[in-house]
Amino acid sequence: MKVLLTPHQEKFVGRKTKGGGYLSRAEIVREALRVYELVEQEDNDPQLEAALRHALRSPLKKFKPGHFAGLAA
Repeated sequence: MKVLLTPHQEKFVGRKTKGGGYLSRAEIVREALRVYELVEQEDNDPQLEAALRHALRSPLKKFKPGHFAGLAA
């Protein structure tokens, strides 16, 4: 599968990879898709979305399955 990114997205992915939080570009895309899927499943809960966006900005902090479950309740 090939994905075309905008120049802005390319720079963002490059910064995240160089920052050491992710090992590869594919890892960043997979993480973004997981977050998008969670947001979709929770009917765009603003608190959950904010927490997920914060998590994406902090890739060195690893979250376990169910970490955001309390926000979706």
